[in-house]
Amino acid sequence: MLRPAMPSGAALTCLQLLLLLSAVDSRPHTRHQDRFQLEAVKKEILERLGMSAPPVPRRPLDQESIQRAQRLYQLKVAELAGNRSREGEEEEEAVSGTRRLHRLTPTLLRWLDTPEGHQDPEGHRDSPGHREPRGPHRYHLLLSRTADFHRQLRVLQAELKLFKQPLSPPGASVPPRVTIYTLRGAEGTPQLLLSRELDRDSRSLELTGAIQPWLAGPEATLRLRLDFSADVSAALDTSGGETLVLEVETQEKPARAARRARGLEEECGKSDGRCCLKSLKVSFQDIGWSDWVIAPSSYHMRFCEGSCPHNYKPASMHAQIKSRVHSLSKATPPPCCVPAGYDPMVLMHLDSEGRLVSSLFEDMLVTRCHCA
Repeated sequence: MLRPAMPSGAALTCLQLLLLLSAVDSRPHTRHQDRFQLEAVKKEILERLGMSAPPVPRRPLDQESIQRAQRLYQLKVAELAGNRSREGEEEEEAVSGTRRLHRLTPTLLRWLDTPEGHQDPEGHRDSPGHREPRGPHRYHLLLSRTADFHRQLRVLQAELKLFKQPLSPPGASVPPRVTIYTLRGAEGTPQLLLSRELDRDSRSLELTGAIQPWLAGPEATLRLRLDFSADVSAALDTSGGETLVLEVETQEKPARAARRARGLEEECGKSDGRCCLKSLKVSFQDIGWSDWVIAPSSYHMRFCEGSCPHNYKPASMHAQIKSRVHSLSKATPPPCCVPAGYDPMVLMHLDSEGRLVSSLFEDMLVTRCHCA
């Protein structure tokens, strides 16, 4: 009597993935399910970092160290984005789309002009009788997506027409400085983007570094915090009631990048239970890691789930044959819905010795799924 054949390594891995993701479906998650998933994420990240438990900081990092770490994080992310762009150009020769200039209208508010009772990310509550401190002079910039400003566009340059007159009179000793933060997540956690001196004769503010990642990401609204070292209210282009203008020069992405962007939008719930991307937002503050994970403040964990009927997203000819054989005999396992591509992710954090380090996960962020 012949014994049943043992599952191959690929089939066993496939079954393990199905078991791991069986608790995740298109129905609303319960708190228990969310907690189960987050615990699995925490355990896997710690194992990849070689830690048995989260490190306990000996003392809180000072603000200067945090800002320096966030600047380093932004540089590493920009470097990764540049490397991916160059790799894409080498892999595929595609005709670039026509350049286009978008004239968008963001909203600029003084930080204390937000609704009464609003709490900013640093815990300060506004009230009608609260006066703005001497410095920094803080503003809130909001920008929403439009129908023709979508993910398939590559941002070449973004310039905010911010000032209608010189920032400071001739002969002023210290030029004004602007520090820009992106506000991420539901709590609006500030993340340093850049800090630089402003040219007194400049009429605009360069925001390419903020617009590029936002347009490619999932957030519907871009939120920035602008801190000026001097009072620039008289020089602002909105002080006379004019509309603020953000000019963004874009170009259609090559075909490969456009397909990748479409893949990110192919989330579960739109494919009738077939193989698709599932997304779970992981906030390091919500899971209690904000004291040792410096950046990013959160990320979207994506994974693949769903059925793999015949000829649906086949990874190879082998997957098509496997699906056909399974339809004839259930003894052969069907193809599994598995990741087909990844993006890297940088994590700026404290290690087990309390040192500030950065870790690169090459295969952290799933970009698309297929059946294999």
